[in-house]
Amino acid sequence: MIPIDDCKLLISCCNHKGGLYLVHFKQQQPEIKRILNVGCTGITKYGSSFVVISNSHGIFILDENLKVIMNKALSTELDLHGVAIDNDKAYIIETKTNSIGIYNLKNNLERIDEIRFSPENDDVCHVNDLYIANDKLYVSMFLYPPRKNSLSFPNKTYQGVILEYSLQERKVVKICHDKLLQPHSVLHYDNKMFYCVSGEFLVKRNEEDIFKCLGYTRGLAVRNQTMFVGQSESRQIPVLLNKHTNILLDCGIYVHDISTKLSSFIHIPSEEIYGILVI
Repeated sequence: MIPIDDCKLLISCCNHKGGLYLVHFKQQQPEIKRILNVGCTGITKYGSSFVVISNSHGIFILDENLKVIMNKALSTELDLHGVAIDNDKAYIIETKTNSIGIYNLKNNLERIDEIRFSPENDDVCHVNDLYIANDKLYVSMFLYPPRKNSLSFPNKTYQGVILEYSLQERKVVKICHDKLLQPHSVLHYDNKMFYCVSGEFLVKRNEEDIFKCLGYTRGLAVRNQTMFVGQSESRQIPVLLNKHTNILLDCGIYVHDISTKLSSFIHIPSEEIYGILVI
């Protein structure tokens, strides 16, 4: 195990064998505890509480002790993904309708507005993750601008983008990064943008490749010089082996020291990691 200060992570796992896990590092050893026994996607902090998204169970609010204090069911047809908080509003990605639903955290999680990237009520962009900084939304998606039927084979196309959306002007300002193979997990740290290029097994910092996984890469957090990177069990193995010489058939997180470039891997008892949050 590479040296790491005591810290805690929340890790969301989606789909089959999904759940929400707490990983507590104590004296270099990780202790893993399951908090929710349902598939989870987006996770974020809200004051001393936490907002957790589940496509099957909607929105969970957890208190500082990770106990559920509120749960609001939403349509499973929305295909809920990432979440971000700004001014007591939860911005939740509704992938099925190419939308970000805006929910009032102070009023029973009422849906009060939305941002749409396509008028189609079918997934043509595969919007998946978002991050808010300085009244700007940074959003990852597999395809933009949308073209109907262009997502038929997203695993083979480099059409993914991370775009900047102005909350004040209510419009897309610019494309920050493009020609990406299935981008996820966008965030800002130390004035730099970090994100996963999942189909390439990569983590990038701005335009720079800074980490290479051995499987499908999704879920990302940074704390000082330590980066936590999620890896899921990869699908479509025969296709991937045309590009990669080695694929690790394991689900877990890499603990990576950005300075020394050394890493450790911790197995998580699931199949697909979605999000990682340092708490």
